[in-house]
Amino acid sequence: MNVLGLSFSDHEASAALVMDGKLKSAIARERVTRIKRDGIRWGGCRLDLTPAIQYCLDANRLTLDDIGLIVWSHTDHAPADEVYKTLMTEGGLDLCTRPLLPVPHHFAHACGAYYSSPFKGEAAVLIVDGAGGPFGAMMENCTGPEPEKIAAGSVAVQNLSPFEGDGSRELESFYRFNDKGGEVLRKVIGHWCGIGAVYGHASKLIFGDYLDAGKTMGLAPYGRPHPTKIFFEETGPEDMRVFTRSVSQERSALESRIDRWRQNTRSSNYKSALLTDFTASLQWETEEALLEHARWIQKQTGLKRLCFSGGVALNCVANTRLAEETDFEEIFVPPCPGDDGISVGCALYGASLNGGVEPVTNPAYLGRDYSHEPQTIEESGLKRCFEKQDIYETVAQELASGAVVAWYEGGAELGPRALGHRSFLADPRRTDLRDRLNAEIKRRESFRPFAPVVLRDAVSEYFVESNPSYFMSFVADVRKDKRDIIPGVTHVDGSARYQVLREQDNASLFKLIQAFAKITGIPMLLNTSFNRAGEPLVETPVDAARCVVASTADYLVVNHIPYRNAATGGLWHSTNAHAKAH
Repeated sequence: MNVLGLSFSDHEASAALVMDGKLKSAIARERVTRIKRDGIRWGGCRLDLTPAIQYCLDANRLTLDDIGLIVWSHTDHAPADEVYKTLMTEGGLDLCTRPLLPVPHHFAHACGAYYSSPFKGEAAVLIVDGAGGPFGAMMENCTGPEPEKIAAGSVAVQNLSPFEGDGSRELESFYRFNDKGGEVLRKVIGHWCGIGAVYGHASKLIFGDYLDAGKTMGLAPYGRPHPTKIFFEETGPEDMRVFTRSVSQERSALESRIDRWRQNTRSSNYKSALLTDFTASLQWETEEALLEHARWIQKQTGLKRLCFSGGVALNCVANTRLAEETDFEEIFVPPCPGDDGISVGCALYGASLNGGVEPVTNPAYLGRDYSHEPQTIEESGLKRCFEKQDIYETVAQELASGAVVAWYEGGAELGPRALGHRSFLADPRRTDLRDRLNAEIKRRESFRPFAPVVLRDAVSEYFVESNPSYFMSFVADVRKDKRDIIPGVTHVDGSARYQVLREQDNASLFKLIQAFAKITGIPMLLNTSFNRAGEPLVETPVDAARCVVASTADYLVVNHIPYRNAATGGLWHSTNAHAKAH
């Protein structure tokens, strides 16, 4: 059966397709519309998912008539007739020609994490985000084992906002999954007052956007936590603690100062102790709360494997503490733990009900392939180069000489992090390239770190690894004797959000890094997402060409065909040659 999964998310609307149990395609709507965080509220303000649906259908030569089941999750757990009427008003596809199955937001997260994991048999699943769907609407409008079991009274439901009634939303959910399906054990609900919501509120205060939690995480290592907890109050029984927004006067005073700072500062100095200590406290308290939750579910289930998802699972520093300080032997975080992964969970859940799910060998590269005409790329301001030369050796030499290379191949990654199909690559030995990437190419805050992508066999030589990080989901300490060697990817606290690369994951990037290592002795590259601030990752070759020209990167490689940025590539060569001569 062909199953279509849909995420009607308020900020990461997406679609996914499973064919006969095999995950084939998935796309966030923002990649097609080119509107960052294109969702019901943040971006397009439309429910219609036709661009993402059509993308998945076209990539697999299907039509809507070929779909046997549509599984969807709405950010507000809206009733099916309301969703249908809105789609018809917006001119969307007539989804009601196919069987429809609405599922809860957190349950879709859990299915996406478990069914795309490498685990066989049982695993614990922990979901933490800013807020899932409204609890009352979930019980009324969603189907599946979760609302049924809650209705039967066999699930511990802890409401942090008892006076909010049906306004309480999913905050944290705990599951046990096996090959036969998932079972909800416990839910924490409340009115935007849980772990993810508090983190999002602080991010909005500093950066102006609730969804800029990644910036907050990157800023935290510059500061020191406050001596007392200021963000969360710990409540609930001793054996089942919950964490809710604190009403601490200290935090309120700090927030007032930060608000005044934002209003009075044009050129922001984010490294101010006011902000760094604030974010360091938030990060530490968040980690402590997540550790408590992970230890609870491990003790409750006795299981040794954990799947962690929801938007908070993008916090790779916290993920690493879960790996290091709990009794779980293995932790899996999908490459798309945010709401763009909801569609994947929906599609895989539908497949599990209709013949089962095939093992997902790589849940990252779920976009479609593109062909391109070199003339189209050159019309954007790029010029084909290095013809009849070995692409890996030549590009590796350019990288070793200081070039920034935009690397484009195959289908795009699902999720916010580039994993080698839509990446800017550079030499990790150079801090000047790190500064150039932030200021000129990415055009983002100067404090933000960059990730290394490192060959599997070389990880232990450079990093102290606690859990393999194939999707940039964990951090590792850079060994002290290596920090001066790879400063471009070493954060201020000596850590790196690293990506472990095996040949079977991405043979082309693997070969390029091998060539770079042969020249430099360094078996890794700096890897950052192929986009500029405020833009989605590039999707098509034309998107890639436009981004390179606008960003002033030196080269673009599209499916192994190299192009030089005519505006800056020549200038870079002249400058580089001049520097070598002197």
